[in-house]
Amino acid sequence: MRKSILGAESILSRALPALALLLAACAGDRAPLSGVLVTLDTTRADALGCYGGGGATPHLDAFAAEAVTFTGARSVAPITQPAHASMLTGLYPPRHTVRTNGLSALPAAAETIAERARARGFATAAFLAAAVLDPPYGLAQGFDVYDTPAGTAALSTAHMVERADAEVARAAIRWLQGRDRKRPFFLWVHFFAPHAPYEPPPPFRPRGPGLREAYLGEVAALDDAFGALLAALAAEHGKDELLVVVAGDHGEGLADHGEETHTILVYEELLAVPLLVRRPGGAGAGTRVPDLVSVADVFPTLLAGLGLGAPGDVDGVDLFARPAAGTRGVYFESFDGYLNYGWCPLAGWMDARGKYVHGTNPELFDLAADRGERRNLFAAPDADAARYRDALAALDGIPPLAAGEETAIGEEERAALRALGYAAAAAATTRIPRLLEPTGLPDPRTRLPELAEFQAAVLSYNDAAGRGDRSGIEAAIERMTRIADRNPLNCYAAGVLGSYLYRHGRAEEAIRRLQALPDDRRDRPNTVDTLGHCFEHLGALEPALLRFERALELKPGDPHQLQDVIRVLEKLGRPAEAAPYRALLPADR
Repeated sequence: MRKSILGAESILSRALPALALLLAACAGDRAPLSGVLVTLDTTRADALGCYGGGGATPHLDAFAAEAVTFTGARSVAPITQPAHASMLTGLYPPRHTVRTNGLSALPAAAETIAERARARGFATAAFLAAAVLDPPYGLAQGFDVYDTPAGTAALSTAHMVERADAEVARAAIRWLQGRDRKRPFFLWVHFFAPHAPYEPPPPFRPRGPGLREAYLGEVAALDDAFGALLAALAAEHGKDELLVVVAGDHGEGLADHGEETHTILVYEELLAVPLLVRRPGGAGAGTRVPDLVSVADVFPTLLAGLGLGAPGDVDGVDLFARPAAGTRGVYFESFDGYLNYGWCPLAGWMDARGKYVHGTNPELFDLAADRGERRNLFAAPDADAARYRDALAALDGIPPLAAGEETAIGEEERAALRALGYAAAAAATTRIPRLLEPTGLPDPRTRLPELAEFQAAVLSYNDAAGRGDRSGIEAAIERMTRIADRNPLNCYAAGVLGSYLYRHGRAEEAIRRLQALPDDRRDRPNTVDTLGHCFEHLGALEPALLRFERALELKPGDPHQLQDVIRVLEKLGRPAEAAPYRALLPADR
């Protein structure tokens, strides 16, 4: 019997077996198709052998031989949460409203693949490798099982709670082996290995020195986990009645344009992603399609392939019913620099004729002649940027999804949170500019030294903290202090610095730092959570409670935030007020 994210029983799930039988009867003797979405986090297209890379991905390459390979696939953003939101909903980020990691949830008004599948009687399950996709961020909508890494990042230290891809594959395989075999299923498996610092397990250690070799070692570890999942799918379900989509969410910079990792820039190494579709019975096996397509196409493609109805008003298209080659444009963006560092946002449009990037310093590239994006044609006499701007303006004119009630919890918990005063998943108050709106902020492409210094400070802190090196920790804190002082809008540096100061006995200084941020850049989950811990440490329990309650508003149902509120209420001698929150905790907390 299904339990919702916080443990309350779902009424809908009790009706699904009967609904599944009805669907099977309507379909006659043909078993309904099942679907699998495998997402490859931070995986450049050119890291795969089937996209021209080396020998790091034998399992993905073998899968490509049985699939249709889309060699012109692009992400919507070089950031995990927005890209996955687009895959699951078919909407571009300006419409689904998720613009970076950890700041806001996918609204309840969105319809996900899992919601559509569950309504048709499918069993739905997701197995995820990193906390960036945890339930409070809204992508759990429609999943009976939503399995995420154990543990929680209590404070913003630029760490990411994650688990090995091999463990994710094993968890998904256990679910496959124990599922109700009378029902079709939709399964999402998320792999996360290729993230800095690159430390692949021993069998996949780099074959040579350098950033790229270490990165490819982690891609190889991801590929090995994918191979185990694929073998289990073949053994448990076979191929004839199974639709499998494999999609990268974004790439990795590897310093091709100065950014070693991802989130800020929108060059091809960050947007070009693998996208492979193995159709039931092997239709089109080995075909390579060069047309420009988007990860937003995953949603309508799965709906069509699984017989789940028309996609409705979305930005993506069915990959097997797309417009004629050369006629389509696709959207991409990065708002991470704006939201976290105080730089201008980047928004762009590309088609068969070129690629336009709008920002403080616009860029226009002819990708056919300049794949490496080294020659900016924006100022050329014959440059035609107007049609790209028109496309951005048209997208900007479509109303976004309305923020609604919290998306990651069940109806019973939703009602309980309403009773406690949390009517919705509150949005952080940082204003989002329109796509073509001038901001007057620095272009992120000119701020890469600041980004590199910030990342180096984080790595030096992590290294010193891991060794217990007090002088190294203090040096890293001083380094982060200088970064935050130089850019008052760099709320990421300020937030990380605040957590460092708190962890090392400097809570009052952390409060001063965080409260000096502009209001709209202080009102975000990690920052208000850190402030709550600082006030609690100093014995100021009422101010701590206010911050923890705000963090819970921003991340409804999050077990860590619930525990903070419970703990402080009990310290204040108000156990009766804490009891309703305690009832919302998962059974294992």
